Amino acid sequence: MQSQSAWRLDEDGVLRRDGVPALLLGGQVHNSSSSTPAAIRESFARVRRANANTVLAPVSWAQLEPEEGAFDFSLIDRMIEEAHAHDLRLVPLWFGAVKNAGSGYAPSWVRAAPERFPRSVVAGRGKAAFTYEGATAKPVLSLFSKDLREADASAFAALVRRIAEVDREGLVALVQVENEAGILTDSRDRSDAARTAWESPVPSELLAAFADSDGTSPSARRWSERGGMLEGTWEQVFGDDARAEEIFMACGVAQYVEGVARRGRAESTIPMYANAWLGPQPGQDSPGQYPSGGPTSTVIEVWKAMAPTLALLAPDIYVDDAAGAMATYARADQPLFVPESQPRTAELARALGTFSAIGWSAFGFDGITPHGALAQLLGHLTALEKPLLAAREREGLGSVVIESPEDIVELSLGATEIRARGSVVLFHHLLVDAGVQVPLVTPEFPDETEPGSAIPAPADPRPFALIAAESDDSFLVIGRGVTLDFTDRSRRVEVDSAEELRLVDGAHVVSRVLNGDERLQLLPVREVGVVRIRLLRL
Repeated sequence: MQSQSAWRLDEDGVLRRDGVPALLLGGQVHNSSSSTPAAIRESFARVRRANANTVLAPVSWAQLEPEEGAFDFSLIDRMIEEAHAHDLRLVPLWFGAVKNAGSGYAPSWVRAAPERFPRSVVAGRGKAAFTYEGATAKPVLSLFSKDLREADASAFAALVRRIAEVDREGLVALVQVENEAGILTDSRDRSDAARTAWESPVPSELLAAFADSDGTSPSARRWSERGGMLEGTWEQVFGDDARAEEIFMACGVAQYVEGVARRGRAESTIPMYANAWLGPQPGQDSPGQYPSGGPTSTVIEVWKAMAPTLALLAPDIYVDDAAGAMATYARADQPLFVPESQPRTAELARALGTFSAIGWSAFGFDGITPHGALAQLLGHLTALEKPLLAAREREGLGSVVIESPEDIVELSLGATEIRARGSVVLFHHLLVDAGVQVPLVTPEFPDETEPGSAIPAPADPRPFALIAAESDDSFLVIGRGVTLDFTDRSRRVEVDSAEELRLVDGAHVVSRVLNGDERLQLLPVREVGVVRIRLLRL
């Protein structure tokens, strides 16, 4: 019997818990940080100390089902317990047959039976990511194996059933199905089962989806350029190059993930999603350099057609052009959710304000310092979740990011026009104009990771602001290093009042009423702050 989750994703792209809009703000712990009860306890506590309200944590198939049919739910039980203890929402990540285009999280009894669960076969074009010459072989199971899909789906269903049984407070908001699926070092799997699928007719539902689409997606364009056939084999319909093979792989991988997700959906209505290793991206231009068949920008429509149980497809963002990646996945048919990213404060603000994200997560969050800018920003955001979402509902939430020191960024919220500048450079110009000769000093910020981190994450130095219109004349601004100016095309606008807000015991209080010289710098430049600005229109 299907259990009803407290969480749902509306058709209008709003994530709700018990009917109330919510944001998932926080981080994904390291891959092994949920592999023992002690690791869960420590990593979840670290996530909470850095002011997150959500933790994303892996669930390993190998640990959940160490012997076929024998399940150990102790780790997922502990995750839910620790999430409750630290007042965290939880997103379990199902590391089943696929993790980063490999199968290292599949149980030994699966990996040790290649006749029952065949390996993928690839041409070995180029070097795979995260490997080196002479490295020990890594398992890559073929997702065209029906036996593998059934075994994976059975374990996933048991996991979701267990969550429905023990998560009585509704902490589990989403569930990720597999992790960065696809295949590396080739554009398609060349195992026997995959070859049979390649030589078979293209599924009619995929071709029907292309026929019903506007034809602008990369996959639909390829289909149209090849004649828009409504039947035929993969080679007949799409050709025989790497592009055609990527579409084929996307269909096969999406069908596999759909089979797993559908079994989970039979147990609970918890929204489910799949995440994407981005591609193409700088240095990874062709399928196989990034996981061919994953839910990348080139084949999103294929996944939408072949994996309808998934509520959304989500980008893991490690590229410099985070805005471009977010724009691709913030679509009319799904909201944006970022399950993995670099700990860049400006991109968190941009995700929420520009792309209406339902959530954002930095990877390795159990290594994030509670004293950095990201933790500061999250502390403000989690405390202001309700007013931020209320502003979004009235289409009054926006963001600005100053990419270059001299940039002026414009934003409209209702009738109010906003111009944003970097405060440090602006204030320097004001001093020089007044005859005060001082050097331009750019603030320095500490790393976002704890001291001694194996991979230090430098702070994002860009000025940014998340701006929420509480009403036509009241604006809540969260950010750092930005000066805002307000205009109205039909009326004169002045700043009526400005209140600096400080977070005390989880709630914001007015710490100062800013006027005089302090009006030149409403937001701090060295830490993340909050100010409420009220306007007077004449």
